[in-house]
Parts: sequence; structure tokens; C-alpha cells
Amino acid sequence: MADACDICKAADSMSPLLEVSLLGVLTVWVHQCESCGFRQIRPRLTREELALIYPDEYFDSAEDIGYCDYDRQAQRYERVAYFLAKRIRRLIPPQGRLLEIGCALGFLLHALKRYTSLYVQGLDVSPFAAYFARKMYGLDVACGTLQEAHYPSEHFDFIIQKDLLEHVTHPREHLLESSRILRQGGYLWLITPNGEANLRPLQDLGRASRDAGRDELPLMEQGHLSFFTKDHLLGLFSETGFECVSMRNISIRRGLRALGILPRKRKTLKTIKRQDIVRPDRPELPHGKEDHFQRLFEQVSREMEKRYNPVRSWPLYFYQRQLSQVLDRLPAFFTIGLDFEFLLRKE
Repeated sequence: MADACDICKAADSMSPLLEVSLLGVLTVWVHQCESCGFRQIRPRLTREELALIYPDEYFDSAEDIGYCDYDRQAQRYERVAYFLAKRIRRLIPPQGRLLEIGCALGFLLHALKRYTSLYVQGLDVSPFAAYFARKMYGLDVACGTLQEAHYPSEHFDFIIQKDLLEHVTHPREHLLESSRILRQGGYLWLITPNGEANLRPLQDLGRASRDAGRDELPLMEQGHLSFFTKDHLLGLFSETGFECVSMRNISIRRGLRALGILPRKRKTLKTIKRQDIVRPDRPELPHGKEDHFQRLFEQVSREMEKRYNPVRSWPLYFYQRQLSQVLDRLPAFFTIGLDFEFLLRKE
């Protein structure tokens, strides 16, 4: 069943829908299930291809590849953690275990450690991200995929997966493993994009490029591999052992722009000429990973220090920002947000 649909399990049901470039280094096809409509990049990316789109330079602001704005996120995640910690304290014991899968540089995990008495652990596929989180914050962060981590069964009380599920190659297997390591009655807090809002701008770009006779492909800068609807997610959660406690649509304004209901920002719509898509050769670094990691560590640390604003760490500022975002969230029955936010409980 390796090639079956991750949602409905139909075999040989995925047909080509849209050709895109992943971060300008790979040319791939988004396929659509003829049975349930689920859309996903097929063939699934290999370990070597994943390394191409998530290299250490993913966190380097001097590079074109990847997301190079992590230094801005440290204080933003402090605000997220402030309110998330209040929610967690109502759900699990104060000495419980928390795991963040896809913790990146550890900003959210570090803040949660400050605001709770939980034992926190992290996991990320990036060796540099794990290095940074350990060196900067002294966090217990491992490097690898969830399946490679081999955590004990029913080990955690709370799991965080923020902007992760769309990046894994086998979503159903990933959620089954998440359920295995979560205790009975434990919680999974998960945020993942609205697949329709994620894909529609790329489809419109591809159509416009074809109509103009240009040999250009839509550029997918986030490296997303799966594109879920609300119904796809709810069905997948139920079949992997989770009950949906609550769900919200978030980032409504950005979602309305992505869906074309509001005018889109032109700078967010990019194409790349087919001849410019070059699969990079990433040889081993001549002076070893440690030297390279230390350089990146110092660079990100400097950028974080430069952007730090003490006002943004005040609780009063947290509440002001929280209040301003109330109108940018809607209940579950809407599907116009850029992202879905779920709180799930293991049944």
C-alpha cells in the first residue's frame, strides 16, 4: 500500500494535477486522488531529496533556499507559548511530559519550558536546528524523524506539531506513531495549512504561465508535500486514534487572499524558469559540520539580538496582540483560513 492514497487508502488512484518547483531545486508533480480528492506530491520524496530542500542553509539568511526569517520568530513564539501554556496547564498534570515534533531552533519549546513545569523534549530533522536548540537553550532536542526516534509507547502527555504534517512524506504513518507515543487521554496540538488555500495560488500561476506560453513553473517556497482539506484531516485523525476536541480556522485575511477572494499580494506569487531549476550538489563541508554550525549559530544569534525588542516580551503586549487577532480566526465550520488549528485527544 506504499503508493495508496494516505486518506482513503485507494490503490493506484493518484493522477497528475500540477507541476511545480520545490524551493527552486526540484521539479515535482502534485497528484490528486481520483477517489477522495486528496492532493500530494508523488512520487514521495526520497531521503536524499528531502536533504536538498531542508539543508543546513535553510536557516541561513544569506542563502536563497529555505525560510530565512527565523530570527524574527523568537519573540513571536514567546507570545504563542504564553497563551498555549495556560491551555496546557488546564489539560495535563504539571509534571507531565511534552514533545514538540519539528521544533526547529527551539523557540517555542524554550518559552514553554519557562512558562510551565513540564519536562519538555524536541525533535527535528535538521542537524543544525537540533545543535542550535541544545547550545542556545540547553534543550533536550534529538535529530531525526519521528519513526527514527523510537520513543516509548504512551510516553508523552502533550505533543505539539506546528506546521509539520504537510512536510512529512507519509502522514498516516506519522500520525499513527504520534498516537502510539501519546498516553491514553493525552493531547496533540496541531496546526497545518488549508490545502485549498495553499494550492490555489500555485494553480492560478501555472495556468497563467501556460496561457502566456512561458516555460515557467510555480515556485513552492515552503516545501509542502501534502495538501489537506478539513474533511481529509478529520477522517485521518479519527482513523489514527484521535478525537477532535476543538478546531479553528486561523489567518483569515491571508486565507482570503490565497483563495482569490481578496486581492493577492504580488510579491508572494513567484514562478521560476524551467532552465533555472538546478539540482544542487552539496558536498561535505571541508572543515566539518562543527565549524559550519558554529558560524550559523553565531549569525542567527546576532540577528536575534539585533531584532530583539523588550516591549514585545511584556504580557501587556501579548494580550494586545492576542486581541488584535480575534477577528483573524473563525470556528470550525468555515474553511477560508490559511491554516487549520486542532486540539486532538487520544481516544
